[in-house]
Amino acid sequence: MKTTSLTVVAIAFLLVIGGIAGVAQPSGANTDTTSPPPADSYVVEQGDLCQPIEPVSTSGTVESFYDYRNHETHPEDVDRNYSSYGTSHLQEDNTSILFLHEGTDGMSLVMVHDRIDGETEGGVATFDIVGLPTEAEWVVQDDLYDGESNMVEWGSGDNWASASWIWEEARTDGGAIRGGLNDEFAVTIHPAFNEDAEFYDDDDLYDPEFFGDGEIEDWEVLSGDSEDPDRTTLSSLEEPVTLRTGTCDDPSVTYTQTDDGVAVDFNGTTTDDRISLEPSAGTTDGVTFEGIEIHEIGDTDSITFENRQPADLPESPADVESLSHLTTTGDAVQDLSATVTFSVEAETLEDFGIDPEHVALYEADGDDWAESTTTVSDDSSTAYQFTAEVSSLEGLTVAQQQDVPESESESSIPGFEAGAAIAAIMLLAVLWAIRTRNR
Repeated sequence: MKTTSLTVVAIAFLLVIGGIAGVAQPSGANTDTTSPPPADSYVVEQGDLCQPIEPVSTSGTVESFYDYRNHETHPEDVDRNYSSYGTSHLQEDNTSILFLHEGTDGMSLVMVHDRIDGETEGGVATFDIVGLPTEAEWVVQDDLYDGESNMVEWGSGDNWASASWIWEEARTDGGAIRGGLNDEFAVTIHPAFNEDAEFYDDDDLYDPEFFGDGEIEDWEVLSGDSEDPDRTTLSSLEEPVTLRTGTCDDPSVTYTQTDDGVAVDFNGTTTDDRISLEPSAGTTDGVTFEGIEIHEIGDTDSITFENRQPADLPESPADVESLSHLTTTGDAVQDLSATVTFSVEAETLEDFGIDPEHVALYEADGDDWAESTTTVSDDSSTAYQFTAEVSSLEGLTVAQQQDVPESESESSIPGFEAGAAIAAIMLLAVLWAIRTRNR
């Protein structure tokens, strides 16, 4: 009876160890992951202009600094004219201001149109913001409240965000975006002020005359001191503006949203330049292409990331099923080597029956797929992050490794690996010795 009990214990130990080894669970940040150092220099670019700037720093959050007020956020005895009160000392009549804010919540991108209690007639504006990090989102929305007089439209998606504003006399509109801006970034704003804005002469609005024919006349970028910052007046209200990390000696990057992804234009690149880019996310919601660092970009002028399967290639590598695709077109993309960062939701891996350590990134290789060395670089409770080195950006796809041993992929005890088996065998040997001695 004693020996039988010990045998049961051994079998239970074997099963437990096998299960623990085989079920890879997300477990928080990987301590081996090395994040890029925080950026410490920034520039604004428009056309031939490149101007170093500094964030406007305060001891609070961007929400508290912006201090947006409406009837849902403040009581009747407090001024609440659907505007930014915290930036009133920075605002100017008929002027749109743009700046980086650094506070207790990190780095944010802030924009404010016109001046509260100023001598303005109102206005209309539309911003399309492209190249945003995956985690970026609107955290201040001026205006955002329930009511038919709120006509502002907000949008966000794959590396982009947008807003169309309309405001009346002596009030402001604007907002703030936060997320992913503490590290390297390049974000391009495509502006449309006045008659170019979406709401100009829009008879479908609740009140098409709400802005009273007011106009934005100047667009300024603020830098430095939060009470009295330096101001750079942009020369055009129509040309895109890029705010990015780095210096004016670095190559410039301009993002443009396309129907199926994002286009990237480069200027001033040299053979040795390494450029970090925000690609489009890919073809599947459960998989996100988060970042691409190109090595030695050379004289490449532009590339376009497209959320589609590459043409003239199999849908998936042999014997495995693709989870997501990303296609890159442009100058010599087949010769652009890069480090690719992507993430896969834990639920997606579970649905496909793939262990994280068996995920691989494949690159286009002629008319077939070639598997790249892929490693798990980070994990959380909901997703795994991976990095891979590729020698071409022409086509990428995420799938299971092709050489996963059958015993690992089909075992009834998933992940019963050598270490667990050895431990169980050692325990059985000890029990056998005990049994023999007790005879």
